[in-house]
Amino acid sequence: MNIHEQVIKAQKLIEEKEYKQAHQCLINLLHVNKYVADGYFLLAIIASEHGNYKKAIQLIEQAIVIEPNRAEYIAQLAKHYALTNDHLKAKESCKKAESLANLSALDLDTLGVAYSKSGLHHLATKSFKPSVAMAPDNAQFHFNLATSLKFTGDFEGAKAAFEKTIALAPDYYKAYSSLASLGGKEVASHIQEKMLGMAHEEMSADDRLYIGHALARIYEAREDYQQAYRYLSQAKTAKRKQLNYTIEDDERIFQRLMSVFNDKPKVTQASNDSREAIFVVGMPRTGTTLVERIISKHPDVTSAGELQNFGLLLKEFSATSSPYVIDAETIGAACNIDFEALGQKYIESTRVLTGATPRFVDKMPLNFLYTGFILSAFPQAKIVCLDRNPLDTVVSNFRQLFAVNFSYYNYSYDLATSARYYLLFKRLIAFWQEKYPDNFYLVNYEKLVNSPAEEAKKLIHFCGLTWQDCLVDIHKNTSPVATASAVQVRSPINNKAVGSWKKYDFCLDNVKSILFAAGMSTE
Repeated sequence: MNIHEQVIKAQKLIEEKEYKQAHQCLINLLHVNKYVADGYFLLAIIASEHGNYKKAIQLIEQAIVIEPNRAEYIAQLAKHYALTNDHLKAKESCKKAESLANLSALDLDTLGVAYSKSGLHHLATKSFKPSVAMAPDNAQFHFNLATSLKFTGDFEGAKAAFEKTIALAPDYYKAYSSLASLGGKEVASHIQEKMLGMAHEEMSADDRLYIGHALARIYEAREDYQQAYRYLSQAKTAKRKQLNYTIEDDERIFQRLMSVFNDKPKVTQASNDSREAIFVVGMPRTGTTLVERIISKHPDVTSAGELQNFGLLLKEFSATSSPYVIDAETIGAACNIDFEALGQKYIESTRVLTGATPRFVDKMPLNFLYTGFILSAFPQAKIVCLDRNPLDTVVSNFRQLFAVNFSYYNYSYDLATSARYYLLFKRLIAFWQEKYPDNFYLVNYEKLVNSPAEEAKKLIHFCGLTWQDCLVDIHKNTSPVATASAVQVRSPINNKAVGSWKKYDFCLDNVKSILFAAGMSTE
């Protein structure tokens, strides 16, 4: 069997997910001839399939040494840099690939994915569009384009691309929930009927989540909240049964954080005096994107989106072996790291998006967990935390389809655990507010949407920025929005979502009991 035949054999084995055999085939090939670039590249694909992105990068780089102008290699290198949050190198590799001739549809799609994962959504769209034009029958390419168009505010384009995805691949379940996220009324009647039929089919728990959430949006548009809840509850119950999760898992994290920082003196000597980053945090679906849009409308501020950088870097610096980004072990180990070095590396890691203005916003909601660590790295940092009516918070989290299999949203698969998580959140933010009153600012969502100019002025003053009347015109903020609020924040500030929980009052008795027992108002 010649080299070409061996490469084809390995590719086929990878497609069939026979990774062990493929790996052995490639090792044998490279033992005979160590200059076969595809050998290293396909080993990289196997490493990537197993989540070992750093190893994949090393192998792709070896392939590029042998064949330095293979666009496929360079595009995959860009994608893997993005997967490891090295966004500067990802962008550099994208530009290098784009300088080559004869990029394939797959190459362009891969570059689009790299740009998208780096938060460069306008550039992603520019890669996805020609990819779709070259391969109009590829459902995945249309889905990627649709997602990018949604983030950049082209909702009509996104709708058309999601519909094309479904037409090409009727079992592409994720496309149904993505289409419905643009608005239940936007889903064509024939697609709605297709989903209703699917609701009775056998499918994985993850796929049922996509269909259940899509149907819920459709029934909400019809104001049939009983049916919306029925599909949500069925889908989330099926997923919850798969999880090895209890609310006690989160309780241990929250308790460990308060225990550690209760004993830790407040940092007074600045290890890093940077004020560049403004952190907007809070439970999801509580107005964090709204606040981010207000702040980033300021000419001195750039939106960096929802960055996972700080948490991932803290995990890296803590050097713990646990599989979780944050847990009791990591919290304990992180107390002894070099916070000045962490702060410098965090700022550097944002540079693909930041640096053009004096300030930027990092709007990762779950960074409320990292408040103590953020202020250990940046004692001058400003952290803006959103709080919303407890019932609206619980219901909106239950209604939201978060990243599937991202364990830090496991609480949201059940109304009762969502309520208990909210109580944990309230206790922790009260702790941060008392310990760091000059750095930690609480924004009430209801006050903000009912008196936007008045509340926004206080917010802007806290951030150390000058007030400008245009800041509340969030619908004129043209920067991309890669969050569940991508549609809502393209409209002027309004209070339409206040009291939305009342539509689901029929299923909230247990939630109210949990909140009431904790002394929490349910009005």
